[in-house]
Amino acid sequence: MRRLLFITLFTIVFACFTKASAEGIDTIRIESVDIIAPRLKHFSEAEKHQKVDSLTLVRYGSQDLSGLLQKVSLVNVSSNGSLGATSSVSIRGASAVHTSVNWNGIPINSLTLGSADLSLVSAGAFDDVEVVYGASGALYGSGTYGGAINLSNSPSWENRSHLNFHTELGSFSNSKLGLNGGYSNEWFSYSGQVFYKYGKNDFSYTDKYDYGSPREKLNHNENEDYGLIQDVHFNLKEHFIDLGVWYQVKDKNIAGLMGIGEPFSLQKQRDSSLRAYVGWKHLFNKFRIEAKIAYLSDNLKYTDKETADGDYKIYSKISSQRLINEMNVRWYALEKFSFDANVKYNYLEADASAYGNTITENETKFALVAKYAPRFGKFVLSWSKDKSSEEDPPNMFAASSLIHLLPKVIDFRFKIGSHYRRPTFNERYWIPGGNINLKSEEGWNYEFGLVVLKRKLANGLMDLDLNYYRADNKNTISWQPQGSIWSPLNTGKVLSQGFEMEVNYNKNLRNNYQIHFSTKYAYNDTYYNDTSALNYKKELAYRPHHIVKLGTDLIHTKWNIGLLASHRSETITHDGDKLDSNILMDINGTYKLKIAGTHVSFNGRIENMFDKSYELVKFYPMPGRAFYLGINIKLK
Repeated sequence: MRRLLFITLFTIVFACFTKASAEGIDTIRIESVDIIAPRLKHFSEAEKHQKVDSLTLVRYGSQDLSGLLQKVSLVNVSSNGSLGATSSVSIRGASAVHTSVNWNGIPINSLTLGSADLSLVSAGAFDDVEVVYGASGALYGSGTYGGAINLSNSPSWENRSHLNFHTELGSFSNSKLGLNGGYSNEWFSYSGQVFYKYGKNDFSYTDKYDYGSPREKLNHNENEDYGLIQDVHFNLKEHFIDLGVWYQVKDKNIAGLMGIGEPFSLQKQRDSSLRAYVGWKHLFNKFRIEAKIAYLSDNLKYTDKETADGDYKIYSKISSQRLINEMNVRWYALEKFSFDANVKYNYLEADASAYGNTITENETKFALVAKYAPRFGKFVLSWSKDKSSEEDPPNMFAASSLIHLLPKVIDFRFKIGSHYRRPTFNERYWIPGGNINLKSEEGWNYEFGLVVLKRKLANGLMDLDLNYYRADNKNTISWQPQGSIWSPLNTGKVLSQGFEMEVNYNKNLRNNYQIHFSTKYAYNDTYYNDTSALNYKKELAYRPHHIVKLGTDLIHTKWNIGLLASHRSETITHDGDKLDSNILMDINGTYKLKIAGTHVSFNGRIENMFDKSYELVKFYPMPGRAFYLGINIKLK
């Protein structure tokens, strides 16, 4: 602990008292947006990424993040049911532990599980939601075999203020209340929000696993979720100070599974988390220096009983804490060249009844990145080395490029890089079954793509993105039965490869109308690839070969209406059974008006419009047709 306090104190002192010449950077031209751009954003520009548009964030702002991404991105969503049920996403045939979720550059994946439960993330809580496909392991660190999801709220330096109230009511007794506001001027920016969600989630479904496929109704499926997010930023000439807090609590009754008889369960789960950070950026001469300290605390309590009045047959508590200390220096050597050196130290602590005692670890990371951005493209080289008190991961390398083959017409994208994932606390320390001798997963990613920038077509604008990728992973970790106990093992090599296509078309019509079409398609093939193993060519569970997303919007200055359709092909389960494919469709719309200087908008949508019965995970039914109506009142 003394070592932790020393490093933390050193970071604070260095951030507060570093002095440098005030000459500025007159010798080179650098955009102010680039100067304050977060490290991950500045060096990820050559990678394939998708930013969720603001219109979709408004329409689905009351949903959790997994529900939003299921509608509009090429990720694969796994969910144990309806609102509030444990949900995760995987990208490009990888699993949820291979997707890094970051809040303002801070990884928030569970220290014990390795994945991030996206039912705990409200889709409308952030200004920017971005998916980075096949994110660089050298840049992001452990667990980016599939990709990364970045969440952020950006400061405003304009003189303005606002107060916004939002409420929504929906099927199955779902409701949400939210209040957010902000104030900013040329040196200060504040944004904050509080929210509350509740749902009974007592929907009906067809139980195909019960005799005669009867209609059943879920019970014991209530969800209550509340929290706040606060962001404060200061712009003090060449110094930028950022502070953020995110606190959230979720209480969830866990419903019974599909199968013989009516669903029955007395399981409950309570999740609570506190995340906070302080960051500082300073510009002097040709350098940009940044320091950040973050604290993350996660707590989970899971209980189960045989009878409502009986004793607990399971009472499990898991808590974890992380203290993240990070510093990086960016050097703008020339107008088109920038170099970055990054050092990070993390203190990790977890306490679970299944561990036997409190576990603590320390990890450090060193990284070097170089970026060259001439007129004909962008090129990024990166290297990093992680080291922990328990693991010694490999060196990480990556090279990515975005080349303007035909300026403003066609871009070519190419990337090669290594990745790794260190075993989670549960995989190493769980009693019984934990395996302290696990090796880190590691491998290489390759991809290339072609981007046709916006071109005129039929009096509109069309753009196209085509991408092929391949990822080789060795020392893959999976839980396997060892007699009567399940234990994580390194099960060999896995190959994931596929193709992605995105097409967008926009056209301005008469009388302030605009129409938009989008098509997204992903093909993936993921299987064990160790020729000497018995599982060679065996397909991994819950990896659909085909994902399709179609969208169309008719937009007017006062209103808009849209259709979203999605398809996920059949998958196999862990026991080798097949899970049916699904085709889902939503309709949504917004109407806006202004009353005495107050902006009011009405939002409505119908999800699963054709009332399809489906599952994303075997035995966990998903909701049928659902109606939602919301109102948003904004004071400026």
